Amino acid sequence: MKYAVVGGGNTGQAIASYLALNKEKVKLYTRNAERAERISRNGLEIKGVYSGYINLEVHTSIEEVIQDAEIIIISTTADGHKPIIRKLKPLLKNDQTIVFIPGYWAAVECKQILGKDIENKNITIAETNAQPFISDADDEGRVWVRKIKNNVLVSTLATSKGQLPLSSEFLSRFPHLVPSKNIFETSLNNSNVVIHVPISLFNASRIDDSQEFLFYPEGISPLVVRYIEKVDEERRKIADLFHVETKNILTILNDFYGTSYSTLYEALPSLFPAGAGPTTFKHRYFTEDIPFGLVAISEVAKKADIDLPYTNSLIDIASLLSTVDYRKEGVNFGEITFEELSSYGGLTEKV
Repeated sequence: MKYAVVGGGNTGQAIASYLALNKEKVKLYTRNAERAERISRNGLEIKGVYSGYINLEVHTSIEEVIQDAEIIIISTTADGHKPIIRKLKPLLKNDQTIVFIPGYWAAVECKQILGKDIENKNITIAETNAQPFISDADDEGRVWVRKIKNNVLVSTLATSKGQLPLSSEFLSRFPHLVPSKNIFETSLNNSNVVIHVPISLFNASRIDDSQEFLFYPEGISPLVVRYIEKVDEERRKIADLFHVETKNILTILNDFYGTSYSTLYEALPSLFPAGAGPTTFKHRYFTEDIPFGLVAISEVAKKADIDLPYTNSLIDIASLLSTVDYRKEGVNFGEITFEELSSYGGLTEKV
C-alpha cells in the first residue's frame, strides 16, 4: 500500500520508519524544511524495539505527500488536527483513508470540516485511542521505539452507508491495533487525558518553578491517584451514553503493556520510571490533554445534562493557573445535538 504520514515529530518519524522498514511505500510530511532535507538526504536509523536504517522521502508540501496515498496517517498534536484537515479538504481523492494516531475526537472534527466530501469521495475516517509506539527522535538521524502498546483501539466514523471498514492490509501491517465499535470507544478510551492532567495540576508549583522531577515516581501520591480514579469514573459515565464498553485506566494500561498490576499507584511509576515531568504550562499535558481531551468529555456531558465535578474542576483550575481559556481553545461541538453526535458512531439514541 501507499502511505502518507503527516507530522514529522517523534510519532510521525517512528511510524514512517516502521512502515519503510517493512518495505511499504511511504512519504513523510513535515513543516520543518531543514528536517525534511536532512532525512531525505541521510535517511533514519530506527533503534530500540525495531532496528535498521531506512531511506525516506520527506516533503514540506502536503500535496506532494498525499496525492498518491491510499492511507493518510495524521500524527500531529491534537491542536494541529483542524489546520491539517482544512489543508487536506481540497486535496483529497476518492477512496482514501485518513487515520488519526491518536484521535482526540479528530473524527468528529473531520465530520464538521469535510462534511459531505466524506461520502461524496468515499473517504474512510479512522482514529485510535493511543499511539502504538512510545518513541522519540533526536533530530540527528535517529528515532527510538522504546515500547510497543498492544490492544490499541481503532475505529471509523459512521456515515449514512454505515461504518466503512479499514483495509485488511492496513490492519495486518499494524497488528497493535484492534478494531472497535465506534469513534466514541476510541476517543473515550484515551488514557492520557485522565492521567496526565491531574498529576500535572497537583504538581503545578513545581512546573511553575521549572523544577525537574520524575513525572510518575515523584509526581503521584495516594491522593493524586484517587483523583485520577474519580476523573476516570466520570469518563466511563459519559462512555455509557454511547453504548461503549470501557475499561478502567488500570486495565487499559495492563492491556497495553501485557502487565498485571493490581493498583494504579503501583502501575504508573513501574511502567514509566524515567519520564520527566513538564517544566512549563506550555506542555502537551496542558495544551493537548485538556482542550482536546477533558473539554470534549465535558462538552458531551453538557449536551446530556450530566455534571462532572472532578473533570470540570481540572479544566477550570488549569485555565485559571495558565491564563488560557481551554474551553475556548479546545474541541467545540457547536450546535450539534446529542442525537446528531451519536449518529457519528452509528448510534441513534442515548441510553
